[in-house]
Amino acid sequence: MTRTLLTAALFLTACAPAPPVIEGVSLKMNPNESAPLAGVLEYSADQMVRPQFTLSSEGEADVVISDAPAAQSGPTPLLGMRPEREYTVSVSFEPEAGGAAADGGTFTLSTPALPDDFPPIEVTTLRPTRMEPGYHFIPVMRWTERGPDREFGLVLALDSAGEVVWYYRSDRTVNDVKRLSNGDLIYLAGRDGRMMQINKLGELVKHWHTTGIPKDDVPEGSVPVDCDTFHHDFVLMEDGKFMALSSEAREYEDYPTSETDPEAPRATATVIGDVVVEFDQDGTVSRRWDLLDVLDPYRVSHSSLGTGFWKRIYEDVLEEPGKDWAHANSLVYDASDDSVIISLNHQSAIMKMRLKDSSIAWIHGDHGGWGEPWSERLLEPVGDLIWTSKQHAAELTPTGTVLIFDNGGHRGPPFAPDQPREEKYSRAVEFKIDEETMTTEEVWSYGSLETDHFFSSFLCDVDLQPTTGNVIVTDGARVRHEDGGMGDGPGSGHHWAHIFEVDRESGRKVFELQMEGTDGWAVYRSERFNTLY
Repeated sequence: MTRTLLTAALFLTACAPAPPVIEGVSLKMNPNESAPLAGVLEYSADQMVRPQFTLSSEGEADVVISDAPAAQSGPTPLLGMRPEREYTVSVSFEPEAGGAAADGGTFTLSTPALPDDFPPIEVTTLRPTRMEPGYHFIPVMRWTERGPDREFGLVLALDSAGEVVWYYRSDRTVNDVKRLSNGDLIYLAGRDGRMMQINKLGELVKHWHTTGIPKDDVPEGSVPVDCDTFHHDFVLMEDGKFMALSSEAREYEDYPTSETDPEAPRATATVIGDVVVEFDQDGTVSRRWDLLDVLDPYRVSHSSLGTGFWKRIYEDVLEEPGKDWAHANSLVYDASDDSVIISLNHQSAIMKMRLKDSSIAWIHGDHGGWGEPWSERLLEPVGDLIWTSKQHAAELTPTGTVLIFDNGGHRGPPFAPDQPREEKYSRAVEFKIDEETMTTEEVWSYGSLETDHFFSSFLCDVDLQPTTGNVIVTDGARVRHEDGGMGDGPGSGHHWAHIFEVDRESGRKVFELQMEGTDGWAVYRSERFNTLY
């Protein structure tokens, strides 16, 4: 019996794969100043291996990084280090085919301090065991007296303790960040129509640009896309295509001139309409939907006659600034019926459009100002319901409900007077929409005048988390008035950002941070990703 077991053990040992052969191992801090907290591992292996790192720093528990991508050679980023630390890093290589790991050696790395102009982050609530696991990626805008600093772009990542463990600096604003399957990040840069793909070492992988707005500094190899702009939101399609919000300019006669007086004289006006474009990786536009042809171009609501957002973008194209009619700010694609859900900020409405024929499935919002045939697609409220106002970031949940950040900047139908700023509030709110009965029901909300009063009149985001069911609220455009009270709108005071995670069932916060300081800061959206890679 002993001889049989020994023979079997010797046979298994002889058949076990040999550890991978690793050569040329080196580990250093990233020389690219755009992402200085990352390390760079170089190596060459005789098979596919997955690098594993054990980080040791005095006074802190060891951290094991085991989700780096598998490859046969570097460079592989080392992610997860905090600033201004000295780390001892042990490296090993796990073969993808199974078997014994190969030792890669031990290295010492010193991470740099955060730069002086980094936004100050204060974590005020932290319950890691109840939080959604992962890393919080936060694109940050620096806000000046003239508005956002167009030459400052930053996205940072926080670990579960609220510590910065990665960041990327750019010379253009970073509006929103999405993660590709290979771990690269993709985002809209600035306002004039640029989409950028970067890796975690801060290197530009790919660049797309729109052709309708002139640009002087398009990088070599950038992919042209035949539309005016990219703005606010885009979608990564399952077939590899993109769907994005764009824009166009049209001239209309007999157009409204007042948002407060429906009887005011009318005049000819240039109107900026939102456009949905679908395009391939090579920039070829495959489908396009002009919302001026889908909705009523003459329906104006609060801010529809404003020109500030588009003035600079179209200044070399238009003789006069265009009216910001609808100001779409979020785009959700539903593959189950080839439709999109779009948030229309300046209409205080959310709509669902079927892409095959551009027909409207429903319109969610105050019924005021909608004529036929659009009034036939308005949803009827069920029970106690408060219509959203100046909303952002509509999201389709796995159960089919719509979750949204209701900014609450100007509640009421078109031409209605605005509320006093002390009566304004924002909230996260969820609606159950029944397309057969054409009804909408408010099934959950967080935030009001009476409980946890917060207010951001612009920007902002809300996201249902897949593991815990928690909701992360990016209350990212807080303004403090010079009298110490709540400011209302960009430029009305000191700008700061506030992000929190709430247990959906209990309504209790499990994470909260503030981003404030002498400079002004704002956050359009933020995302919790399950990995740094």
